[in-house]
Amino acid sequence: MARKKLIFVIGLILISAACNPFAAVPKAGVFKTVNGGADWRPANTLKTGSGSLSSTYISKLAFDPANSQTVFAASFSSGLFKSDDAAATWSSILSNIQVYDFAVNPQNSKIIYAAGLCVDHGCLLKTADGGTSWNEVYHEGTASDPVRSVAVNPANPNQMAIGTTLGSVVKSSDSSISWQLANNFNDQVNEVLWQDNIYVLLKNKGLFKSTDLGATFAELTGGFKNTSNSIGIDNLTGNSTVGTYHQVYVDPESFSLIYLTADKGLYKSLDGGQTWAAQSLPVQPGQNPARAIAVSKTNSGIVYTSVGGTVYKSLDGGASWQTQGVVTTGFVNFILIDPSLPQIAYCGIYINPSN
Repeated sequence: MARKKLIFVIGLILISAACNPFAAVPKAGVFKTVNGGADWRPANTLKTGSGSLSSTYISKLAFDPANSQTVFAASFSSGLFKSDDAAATWSSILSNIQVYDFAVNPQNSKIIYAAGLCVDHGCLLKTADGGTSWNEVYHEGTASDPVRSVAVNPANPNQMAIGTTLGSVVKSSDSSISWQLANNFNDQVNEVLWQDNIYVLLKNKGLFKSTDLGATFAELTGGFKNTSNSIGIDNLTGNSTVGTYHQVYVDPESFSLIYLTADKGLYKSLDGGQTWAAQSLPVQPGQNPARAIAVSKTNSGIVYTSVGGTVYKSLDGGASWQTQGVVTTGFVNFILIDPSLPQIAYCGIYINPSN
């Protein structure tokens, strides 16, 4: 009888620990869902040693263009990691650099560019062998000007552009051998996208677009500065102007569908940025900034965004939203959806919103 009682007590302890909301949870790292976000589970195991990505601050996630089982994860704190088994295990392919962004050559996934901070200066590194060796191909003079974003033209991978903390957008037409200044926006570059046109998202000034390879840029979010909504913004959240912008999504096929995340919420355009509408997430207006944004490649109605540690999913292009919590002490900084199986998705966690 005593033995049966002991087994019962141990069982209670195990159940209690599994359900205990105060039990230790990953501070950061990568989480994965295989059921459309019904639950998100940590995916942080390193292939060698006993380490983990659970304390790694994730800046970006991306697939190998030719194989969605291969996933890359960039870290503000620990470099660049690669998984060949859909995030079951990870290996480090670049260390000693704070990686803000990276880009994989769409025609040759062994060529990867990593943008960030190399000890005391902003830098861009390149590998042509999948991460075995790296060379510095761009150098900014000081630690105050990290390279924050890098984009490769999918139609011509020889063409690429980078953006820096102090606002420079620099382009190359020869796979990073030489560089030319395209523009200095005097504002932190949060993202550079190259999808037929070049899109630049600035932290404070918003979204700009170039149709002439960076020779000129047109502002797409000028109306966000006008609280009267007189120039094409519907339902501006909280009836106040946007202060800071975080991430942008541009549809890679039509270029007409654009989403923006900002300190006041999520915004959507159906006409390439001419007009915008605030999306009604199930949060109090201005309660927390919207940050990550991802759209399914197989169905543009499937949209994920995040506010703090909560993921919001829409199946109807933002008309309605499901709420999905991620058990983490950080916030969801990046979301990646499997290109062929949208029920599979990944998210990257970060702690300090100052980045």
